[in-house]
Amino acid sequence: MKQRVMAAALAVALSVGMAAPALANGAASVRNIIMLGTAAGILITNYNHKLREKRAEHKEVTRRQEAYRDWFYHKYGYYPTYDQFKQWYLQTYGINPE
Repeated sequence: MKQRVMAAALAVALSVGMAAPALANGAASVRNIIMLGTAAGILITNYNHKLREKRAEHKEVTRRQEAYRDWFYHKYGYYPTYDQFKQWYLQTYGINPE
């Protein structure tokens, strides 16, 4: 939430700062304000999309790790080390679990 507020404040500060010099020509100022608002909206949307993807990926890795740890414990009677989990994850999914 804090990052969203900071991004919104930055977008407002940029639009106010850029609007003042553009007031010499009415058409140009409106165009510049609209373009800046659109660009800020796109940047914020992209940032939020990437953040949601990263959180979902982290949640999935955590879920897989818990499932593997439970399975390993029931089969061998002790919990796997992180290196054992990492080796299994790399073999199974082809990527590091980070």
